Amino acid sequence: MARFPEAEARLFHVKICMDCNARNAMRAKRCRKCNSDNLRLKSTHRGK
Repeated sequence: MARFPEAEARLFHVKICMDCNARNAMRAKRCRKCNSDNLRLKSTHRGK
């Protein structure tokens, strides 16, 4: 996790396309690059 809530919101408040790994807005329904609807939330788990 990030140290500050502001940094955490900026880094992890996105969706990632499972096909092309592009970063998309949280409100996105489709990828901005490849138009796929296969999106996931960015993982916040880091470390061991």
